[in-house]
Amino acid sequence: MNLITVNHLTKSFGVTTILENIQLTLNTHDKMAIVGRNGAGKSTLVKIICGLEGYDKGNISISSNIKLGYFSQESLIDSEKTVIDEMRSVFHQQINLKQKLDELALLIKEDDSQELLNKYTKMLETYEEIGGYTYEYQIDMLLNKFGFKEYYHHKVNHLSGGERTRLALAKLLLQEPDVLILDEPTNHLDLETVEFLENFLKAYRHAIMIISHDRYFLNQVANTVYEIEYNQGFLYKGNYDRYLTQKNERYNHLKKQYDLQQKMIQKEQEFINKNIVRASTTKRAQARRKKLEKLKVLDNPQVDNKNIKVEFDFSKNTGNIVLQATDLAIGYENAFLKHIDFLITKGEKVGILGPNGIGKSTLLKTINKTVSPLDGNIKYGAGVNIAYFDQDLAMLTSSKTVLDELWDENRMMLEKDVRGILGAFLFTGDDVYKSVNELSGGEKVRLALSKLTLEKANFLILDEVTNHLDILSREVLESALINFEGTILFVSHDRFFINKVASRIIEITDNELIEYIGNYNYYLEKRKESQEIIQKEKENNANDYEHQKRQKNEQRKKQKQIKTLEKEIHDLEKEIQSLKNYQQTEEVYLDYQKAQEVHDNINNKQQLLDKKLHSWTELLEEIE
Repeated sequence: MNLITVNHLTKSFGVTTILENIQLTLNTHDKMAIVGRNGAGKSTLVKIICGLEGYDKGNISISSNIKLGYFSQESLIDSEKTVIDEMRSVFHQQINLKQKLDELALLIKEDDSQELLNKYTKMLETYEEIGGYTYEYQIDMLLNKFGFKEYYHHKVNHLSGGERTRLALAKLLLQEPDVLILDEPTNHLDLETVEFLENFLKAYRHAIMIISHDRYFLNQVANTVYEIEYNQGFLYKGNYDRYLTQKNERYNHLKKQYDLQQKMIQKEQEFINKNIVRASTTKRAQARRKKLEKLKVLDNPQVDNKNIKVEFDFSKNTGNIVLQATDLAIGYENAFLKHIDFLITKGEKVGILGPNGIGKSTLLKTINKTVSPLDGNIKYGAGVNIAYFDQDLAMLTSSKTVLDELWDENRMMLEKDVRGILGAFLFTGDDVYKSVNELSGGEKVRLALSKLTLEKANFLILDEVTNHLDILSREVLESALINFEGTILFVSHDRFFINKVASRIIEITDNELIEYIGNYNYYLEKRKESQEIIQKEKENNANDYEHQKRQKNEQRKKQKQIKTLEKEIHDLEKEIQSLKNYQQTEEVYLDYQKAQEVHDNINNKQQLLDKKLHSWTELLEEIE
């Protein structure tokens, strides 16, 4: 079934055409990736589909009664509710029906007529059908996976901007729209959360549109790829790797057709030129000329080769040992990573993995001497010269022009040479006079990279260097870093990038640093082996009679706890409802002090109810 159809869509900003003659169809089971360079019009296209942006020509047809859900990096929740209440608002239908069921249950206590019992039974069936018994579990699961386990009763507006954006994504997934439209959903998610999102989207039963520069993610999720290039759109079946193959095949086919036609045109033109003036052959030549004039000439297929040019070099070598950390403790007022020991040697390319908030960026800042260590020692090898890329781009001065940003720190260079460097990073003509604060995220990263190449450092420390870069720019950067003969220590959420660049992985966990001598695929392989060993041990233990006996006892205890909790939850719900009814009486609402006491009592009992529901959900998961 066609859910969305875009026909001959054209969109311009002023005199610049962004999208031209776009034709696209999204079907029920499509998981479509929209790819293209930064500025190609990907985000503009999905905003047009969502009705957030106008267009000049063409039309968009969206099937009736389907719900669109849109997420972008600007999405965030503005709410005075708590996190848990904000998520529960998705299930207002279930919550309202539960309230009606409770009210009906109270009536049945006084009047257990067959009519009321039948009504209650039907209502209960509806409640089960719409997920009344599972929505709390869904909320808990998503909040835990998106890092909100400790934030249930925090006000949404007290969260950081990044947290509110992450919560917006979690809430959208709960809503389960018929078409899920996601613009860069993996930005600022840690790898564990990205893997969860991948699996969630792979199992998602409705249509999806995704804009992402995460190639690993697209390979896992997408089954069709729609590329926007030179304002035009082209559809490819399959994931990202399959798209690359098909795109190359398409180009080769079009190039072959174009070359064959050009040879034919040249041959025909030669015949016409040679025979047009001869009386005996002039008619044949004129006929061929008319035929040639009517011929639809194929366009020479274009290849977008315009890309950044990156080359890292250094002015002097280091010794074999570049860095050694011994019993290092890092943090700010309190240490959140302690007893860190590791060694980095010349030429290594070390990727650091770990969940958000574990201290990866703080570790890089400590090694760069931006943050002081709280304890322990960092020893730098002979001749080590560090260049640091900060994901917050603190190395840029917002009030400067692009030209001055680079030239002020390299005053011995001639202007033409500075412009040459900037040109390699796609800043040409009047672009160099733009103010840094006018630049897009991708442009700022390119400018920061241009500064980094001029430092001639032999030890690069890179914190999320691929953020805001399009896929082609990432590929160029990967190549430059692979060919770099110095040493690299980096943090990245781009698994494709990690896999290409890293020769060693250091994983930071709550308890320790674990090292893997290999790239990201090797890390996954070893992690899988470890999980299989743990699983095998569990299976072996499960075969042990005593272990099974203990498990059964634990299971019985948990089932008993569940029953106790269910009774307590039921009683609390009744108490809260009774208090709410009492709150509506004249005795309460005419007495401010008593009204406040009742209100506080309801809140206290609601918080207790939330905790018991959470405990009940965890026990159910453990039993499963």
